[in-house]
Amino acid sequence: MKKVVLFGAGLVSPPLIRYLLDGGFHLTVASLPGSGARKLVDGHPNARVLPLDVNDRDALREQVAAADVAVSLLPAPFHPLVARACLDSGVHLVTTSYVSPEMRALDAEARDKDVLLLNEMGVDPGIDHMSSMKVIHGEQEKGSKLVGFSSWCGGLPAPEANDNPFGYKVSWSPRAVLLAARSSARYLKDGQVVDVTPETLFTDPAVVEIPDVGTLEGYPNRDSVSYLDTYGFDNGQVKDMFRGTLRNQGHCRLRTQLSQLDLFDDITEHDLTGTSSRAFMEKLFGAPLEETIPRKLGVSVAQSPLAAMKHIGLLSDEPIGLDKASLLDIMAHRMEEGLAFKPGERDMLVMRHDLTFELDGGKGRERITAIMVNFGIPNGDSSMARTVALPAAIGTRMVLNGDIKLRGVQIPIEPGIYRPVLAELKEQGISFSETRSTVR
Repeated sequence: MKKVVLFGAGLVSPPLIRYLLDGGFHLTVASLPGSGARKLVDGHPNARVLPLDVNDRDALREQVAAADVAVSLLPAPFHPLVARACLDSGVHLVTTSYVSPEMRALDAEARDKDVLLLNEMGVDPGIDHMSSMKVIHGEQEKGSKLVGFSSWCGGLPAPEANDNPFGYKVSWSPRAVLLAARSSARYLKDGQVVDVTPETLFTDPAVVEIPDVGTLEGYPNRDSVSYLDTYGFDNGQVKDMFRGTLRNQGHCRLRTQLSQLDLFDDITEHDLTGTSSRAFMEKLFGAPLEETIPRKLGVSVAQSPLAAMKHIGLLSDEPIGLDKASLLDIMAHRMEEGLAFKPGERDMLVMRHDLTFELDGGKGRERITAIMVNFGIPNGDSSMARTVALPAAIGTRMVLNGDIKLRGVQIPIEPGIYRPVLAELKEQGISFSETRSTVR
């Protein structure tokens, strides 16, 4: 029986765990104590739960060496640790995170050791690459050339669950959400590189229409320019290259204001023992908060973030619930509770690609728009969990079965990976609709 070791058992792991166990593989779930991993395997005869701190290198290597494939759903900074253990033991790795410089640096060694380090097997990154490359390769076979690319993705509450000032609810790690949105961004527009600083990331949101969902807003997602090379288009042909994140209207203005209040600081640790949320906020901004915060931002009370701060308990007289933490940790802690989905509520995963092609022989231009709208299952798996975990699970099965011959650091942009993954995702109800239009 083929063996898989899974590191991390967070919010998105249940669909992957079930998929692998239903597929007849032996699964070891290695996670921190208290993660709830034991409940996820539910006494399955082919599963075991192992309390493990990934910083314990010897324990990490021991578990990797006993497996055929390792899967890491840990926070992205830990992936290189798992990758190192995989390289030392000749074991393949699957992750759902972006390829970091540290991971990229392992490419040559992985090739030499006949090891596959398959990254970006989630939704964004993951399904976005696979669905885009399916369209791009299909049009290239007709002689068309890609000249413009934009891709949007957002994990949101379903419209009926959109009932708070953030326009957002937590379907994966809130700390990871906050950290991901502190990054700078780069994209290509009309052949020119546009750089966006973390301070201005949310200040000029785009308006994005999603049929049957409505009008959303979006901001740039990390370094889009690098994907020119990743996708094989670093030749001056593509004039527009943009990847962005979708949110409900008003979210970007709120995030800008919270950033201006420095509530995403992750450097300074504060002693919070016995301190209420309101008392700590008053220590930072002065009292009464209903006057000091709008004054600091230069806006009215109605235009201020007070309603949002109140919603997640930052204005409460109750204890914060943390002893020592940074402001970002406080925000993540309060968001996890204040922006949680209620029983029976659905989340929603929305993705939109707009790919512009110059037709063969210069016969004009055509745009293909591909849209995916996927909803979570009430009282079941969230859409975020399914769209992140299932591509990783399918990819893991393919690696175990020897269906992927690539080695080194890879992402799913090759037909041999994305075609079977997209086909199986379609069977799971995760698919795109495509429309064509003439570009004048």
